[in-house]
Order: sequence, then structure tokens, then C-alpha cells
Amino acid sequence: MTSSMKLFYFSLVGFSLSIIASFWIEPSPIAEASSIVKTTSSVGTATIIQFLVAGFFMLMAWKACPSPQDPKKLTPQEFNIYLLVVSLGIVLRLLLIPIDSYTSSDTARYLFDGKLAYEGIDPYQTAHDAPELDALKQEWGPPEEHAKYVTLYPPLALSLFAISASDGIENATLTWKLITAISSILTLIIAASLLSSLHRQHYLPLIALSPLLILESGVGAHLDTVSAFATALIVFFLWHKKPIWLGISIAIGTAIKLLPLALLMPIFLLAVFKRKFSFAFITTFSTLLSLIIIYGATFALGFKPIGSIGVFFQKWRFGSPLFTYLETLFNGQVLLIVILSLFAIGLLLIAAYLFFSKENNTDKLLSGMQFVMTLPLILTPVIFPWYLMPLAVLAALHPKPWLLVWILLAPLSYEVLNQFLCCAIWQPASWPLVITAVSVISILLLTTLLINKSNRNRLTSLC
Repeated sequence: MTSSMKLFYFSLVGFSLSIIASFWIEPSPIAEASSIVKTTSSVGTATIIQFLVAGFFMLMAWKACPSPQDPKKLTPQEFNIYLLVVSLGIVLRLLLIPIDSYTSSDTARYLFDGKLAYEGIDPYQTAHDAPELDALKQEWGPPEEHAKYVTLYPPLALSLFAISASDGIENATLTWKLITAISSILTLIIAASLLSSLHRQHYLPLIALSPLLILESGVGAHLDTVSAFATALIVFFLWHKKPIWLGISIAIGTAIKLLPLALLMPIFLLAVFKRKFSFAFITTFSTLLSLIIIYGATFALGFKPIGSIGVFFQKWRFGSPLFTYLETLFNGQVLLIVILSLFAIGLLLIAAYLFFSKENNTDKLLSGMQFVMTLPLILTPVIFPWYLMPLAVLAALHPKPWLLVWILLAPLSYEVLNQFLCCAIWQPASWPLVITAVSVISILLLTTLLINKSNRNRLTSLC
């Protein structure tokens, strides 16, 4: 066995142990029920260390993973190595199903919203602190910090919550965890298929062993796990040139969480630039028609799927370096104008990139999808680590150093759990924002300089 393969297997063992550490990080029921007043908690610190260690082993596995001699025809040894990586990713996702969601209270919010919808109560119009919900609150125990706000989740997300809640309080959490685990596994399988089609099988560790995709689906059980699955599905139908199913998958992703709708822009523009007008039209029409059907059915059922997303972005501030900085310079309407202006400029730059870039069409489109998903995330006032799960899928298909660094460092914001879990104090520190922003910008500038230098050297050698 070569030293490279020894390093590869060592990284798989190290990664597995870092993920299994969740069973030790998870607060025990005895400790939670204790009457002793806590003055501190280490869950946030332990979670950060877990993410960083797991990320280190993921990168190690990626770099040590052997590239196929012939990507179109794998040797039995190469096939077994890639099968091992995928199998390990699946096993670890299943292993975390019994873990309680100790990094956030979102699961409790999901299930209570789902219970309301299942009972015929519109969670888009009825906040959790409504007096008529007292009996249900006593039974289901939704998080108090969400009590004043009606739901903000799109209709298909709410339907998944309702399916989970329909199984009763005893089984609702397990049902939801199964949904997120299956979504995460399907994401892995679809991405593995895409990597095989792209002849990039050696990128498998970036999707199979992504700590963000594994821990945020297994421990956090976040809705973004399903959004990541929708993103993988979108790329799958795009690769196989199925415009009707592509549009349907974009609509499904949008009706689960809004971010996948952004992917329509680079898909449409690149198709137009390549004069594939029928593909652009069918994809767009299929997307819009599917959204009309989904939202029309929601209104027909008596729900008004508007929710509190506007209030959410007005009230909440977390994890966004750029927005935090802009808010120190501007406020009120001026801040909104600045954000909208930056968004418009960003869209124009993405369009220019898609038109002028000399990358091959596959990489150009994947890069455009990464950029268009990044743009709203960096301009929003709220970035929780799990918001980056769809980007983690795209990063595995076409890795970029700045994107991988952002995904790996986003969990630094979990430091807020230390004070929140012990003392119910929500007071995010600024150092995670500074470290993340400086690291991402530095890596972006460094890689840009290296690429420009390489291009200049190539041009000089041709002359």
C-alpha cells in the first residue's frame, strides 16, 4: 500500500471519529434536567472543533483520493475506493438519526408549524403565541424565541412538516429526521452520478464527507438538507438536458426554500447566449407553471403563503459579515437602496461572466450557479451555517478555494451556543465574522493573482 493510500484511509478513519463525536457532544437528558444553574456551556466550542476537524479530514481525503487513470472506465480497485467513500457517507448519515437536534431549535419550529397545518390552522396567519394554541403548545413545546412570528417557510416545506407532525408527537421528530437523512443520501447519490458523468470521481469526498451536509442533516435536521437535494436534482436534469423536469425541480426547490430559484438566472442566460432559445423558454415556462400550481393549490386549501419572511429579515441579524459592515455605514431606506444596488450590480457581473468567460460550458454554468447562490447569501442580514448546504453541493461538483473556505469556516458562528444553551443569552461574537470574511477574501485574492500570473506566463511562452 502506497503512502498516499495510507493517508487516504487514515483520513477516512479520522473523519468518521469526528462525526461520531456528536454522541459525546450531545447534552445528556440528565444534565438538561438538572436544577443546578449553569454559568457556561461548551457545546458551541465543541461543535466548532468538530466541524473544523471533520473539514480537515475531508480535505485530506479529497487530496489523497486517487484520480482514475481512465475516468471513463474505472479499474476494480478505483471502483471499490469510490464505493467505499460513498458507502461511508451513507452510513454516517444514517448513524446520526438518533441524535437530538442540539445545535438549534428549528426542528421543534418545523413540527409545530406542521401540526398547525395538519389541524387546518394557517401557520402563515397564526403566530405561536395565539391564545387558542395554548393546549397544542403545552403538548408540542415549540421554541419561545419563535412565538411572536408566523411561519416563513414555503408551501412544500410546510407539507413535509405536516407529514412529520401527522405521526404524532411521539414519532414526529423521528419521521422528520428520516426525511432529512433520506434527502441527504439522495443528494449524495445524485452528486456521485454527476461526478461520474463529469469524470470527476476523485471529488467524491467533498460531497460524501462534507461535514456541513452530514452534521446539518443528521444533528441539525435542517430544511436546507431538502433544499440541497433539490439543488442536486436541478443540476442532474440540467446535465441530462430535460428542460421540463428541470423547471419542475427548480419550482420544487423554490417551494421548499426560496434560494434555488436563483439558479434559473444562469441557466436561462447561458441557454440564450448559446442560442438554445427553446430550452430557455421551456425551462422558464415549466418553472413558472409549476410554481403557479403549487401556490394556487396552497391558496385553494385556505392558506395564505406569505408569512413573516419580511419581519424575519428586519428583526434578525446573524453571521453576515458584509451586511454587518454596511449597517455601520447606512441605515433605513439608504441601507435598502445600497443592498438592492449591490444585488443588481452582482447580477450584471454574473451575466457578463457567463457571456465573456472562456471556461468550458459545464464549468462556466456551475460557476454561474455558485455565484448566483452566493450573491443573496452575502447580502442577507442572516447567514446560519446550514444556509450554505446547497452551495456545498455545487462546490463538490466544481471546487473553488474561496467557496470551500467559506463552507468550512461558517460553523465558527456556533460560538453563540455557549451562552445561549446555558443562560438563554443570544449574543453573537464578532470574531467569527472577521475570521470568515478575512479568510475568504484573502483566498479569493490569492487565487485570482495566481490565475492571472499563470495566464500571463502562458501568454509569454506562446509569444
